[in-house]
Parts: sequence; structure tokens; C-alpha cells
Amino acid sequence: MLITHPKGLYTIKYDSARRVAYDAPVGLWTKEDYADYHSQYVNKIGPAVGGQTWAVCTDVRKYKISDLGDVIAKHTEWLNENKVQYAAIIVDSAIVKMQMNRAVGGKIPQQAFLNEQEADEWLKSKGF
Repeated sequence: MLITHPKGLYTIKYDSARRVAYDAPVGLWTKEDYADYHSQYVNKIGPAVGGQTWAVCTDVRKYKISDLGDVIAKHTEWLNENKVQYAAIIVDSAIVKMQMNRAVGGKIPQQAFLNEQEADEWLKSKGF
């Protein structure tokens, strides 16, 4: 399944065989943009997962920092409630990778990587 935003703000691809959702946000978002992104997970990815455990791989290399902490927290809580086991995050620099890995906390184990291959290998090592 592939979901693309009409204005190119994100893509979400769900690999049902591996039970991994890959998403790539782009640009600077408003709360409405994030609400639309979240609704794609709730209405399309959630039913596709069908109550199984799954993982998420998010490529934030083209995403711009947005002041969306409250809506991001809501999305993260939904992921946790819907059995996400691991989150891989692809970043654009070693410094950001180090900061993300130091900041790891919360209910979903996550790890930051510099490319898709590293993220994919980590998810495979976790069973996804």
C-alpha cells in the first residue's frame, strides 16, 4: 500500500509481508498537515496491520522542524496503543543521529540511522 499527500508533504508505504510502515515527511508542516498524516495511519495503516505487532521507519532527512509537539505526541501514543514495537528514524547527519539516540525515551524503542540500509538491517534484527 502506498499513500502520497496531494501536495507532496509525505509518503507512507506499508509492507504487509514485513509489517513495516515506511514514511517520509517533507517540508514544514502545520497542525492540519500533521492531522491529515495521522488520519492516514488511523484509517488506512491501522486496518491493514489488523491487530498484529509492527514497526515504523521514518525518513526525516527532508522534514523541517515544526512546532507540533502535542500532535506528534498524540500520534506516538496511537502508535504505541496499536502495537508498534520499534521505530527506526533516518536522519541526515551524525550529529542528529547522536542527538536522537541520546534522546531515546518513551514507550516505543527507537534508533536513529544515517541511511535506509542501516535502518532496514536493524528492523530485520528485531524480527521485522
